[in-house]
Amino acid sequence: MARFLGVDGCRQGWFAAWQEGDRTCGTIYPSVRALCLDHPDAVRCLIDIPIGLKQDSDRLLETSVRQALGSRKSSVFPVPCHPAAYANTYTEASAINRRQIGKGLSKQAWYICSRIRDVDELLGAEPSYRSIIGECHPELAFKCLNGAPLDASKKTEAGQLQRRQIIERHLPDLTGFIDQMLSQFPRRDLQLDDILDALILTVTAKQPAILPAEEEMGVGEIPIRMWVPLY
Repeated sequence: MARFLGVDGCRQGWFAAWQEGDRTCGTIYPSVRALCLDHPDAVRCLIDIPIGLKQDSDRLLETSVRQALGSRKSSVFPVPCHPAAYANTYTEASAINRRQIGKGLSKQAWYICSRIRDVDELLGAEPSYRSIIGECHPELAFKCLNGAPLDASKKTEAGQLQRRQIIERHLPDLTGFIDQMLSQFPRRDLQLDDILDALILTVTAKQPAILPAEEEMGVGEIPIRMWVPLY
């Protein structure tokens, strides 16, 4: 059975959510390769991580996403250039980024570099996954399905309630699934907002479209594009 997965980074790797019939399922994987091997029938796997890095310039995609997000544009992190993402230390990465694209690297961007490399290395080694694995931004997906940017942070009770209500329109067994995941995994490994972000990507993966933006290609001819829900 074809599967549509939504994936968000968590402390132990990647939290993936998908549907089997009317049942929502999920677990944590140590790497994107392990996830893909466990889902050989996947049709679309959307991940909250930058996919496709430039060598010596900024991606234009972030500008398009920030414009689309409006009041929630601060949730879009700057993306490192390709050589900075592969640096050994933050100091080295920031220096490379400054040399290549004229600005240093934020700590937020550095903290996700290992996950960026995880996906970049897989897509570089196995191009067949490029038609399956795609980039998706949870806040943009929520905005598209809500009709407007959400006005509360995902870290707050109000923001989590907003997000649950949007997801529940598409995944009716939401409460049972969340309760199951929170009892299965300790909070040090998985947070509620990780689950909600993965689920909105699962919803998007079932009926996606590409955000209109200037066509770009990253190092290794990896396409740079953002998927959004088409509902």
